[in-house]
Amino acid sequence: MERGFNMFSLNEQKAIELGESGERAIREQNEYDALQYVEYLREFGEELLKSNSENDLKRVVISLRNIGNKAIQKKIENVASTVLNDINSLSEVALDKNFSNVMWSFSKAAQEIGKGAVQFQMLESAKIALDTLRIIGLGAVEKKMEVVTLWTTMALEEMAYIANRQQLEDFTEDAKEAREEIIEYSEASGFVTREQIEKYPQLIAQTVSQYSELQNLQPVGYAVKPNEEFTEEEFFEEEGDNEEQEPETEAAKKEK
Repeated sequence: MERGFNMFSLNEQKAIELGESGERAIREQNEYDALQYVEYLREFGEELLKSNSENDLKRVVISLRNIGNKAIQKKIENVASTVLNDINSLSEVALDKNFSNVMWSFSKAAQEIGKGAVQFQMLESAKIALDTLRIIGLGAVEKKMEVVTLWTTMALEEMAYIANRQQLEDFTEDAKEAREEIIEYSEASGFVTREQIEKYPQLIAQTVSQYSELQNLQPVGYAVKPNEEFTEEEFFEEEGDNEEQEPETEAAKKEK
């Protein structure tokens, strides 16, 4: 595929520009324009799914994630919920197509937006994120996507942890039940064991401690300073155009 000076494909560049425009609209408190850019990204994602452009689709997911994070930061729940609904619908198609690489990006997007939504008690968005992670996790087990299964169960555990800190008892239980459902399905399928799932956050924490550039992957509850407390300055930092990298574990390398 043709590459530009910055080595992004034309499709990736389009996704980046749409995402940046959406983030700018959020900063300007322009909900209508932000929703328009989210819709453009969803439609573009659907086109990429039809053409089996998995690598380019990752950039769409990152742009949706960044808009969703900004919407949570500015407490514009309609945009955050719309982003999560689009992540949900696009991820289901990606699962059907066995796009294991981009599924980690979908899981991480729902995780980040969902954690912020729980922290700021934006429960409509939090519920959509939880449901999305549940669907991704169950689908990952069915499609034998190891990293996605591990990451998604960890994300649900984080959401339960934060919800408990926020004294959201019902949501805490819902997140725990969704995680348990994925674990039981995985074990019944002879796939990832409960022991592996329990150990995964510690492995990530150990890896992250060695690489400062991966600090945004630090699991909640496993660090000396867990990132369960979010502030607009510290948690919702602009990621720019940085590529996502999977944690450097053997399982992650298999999924790449």
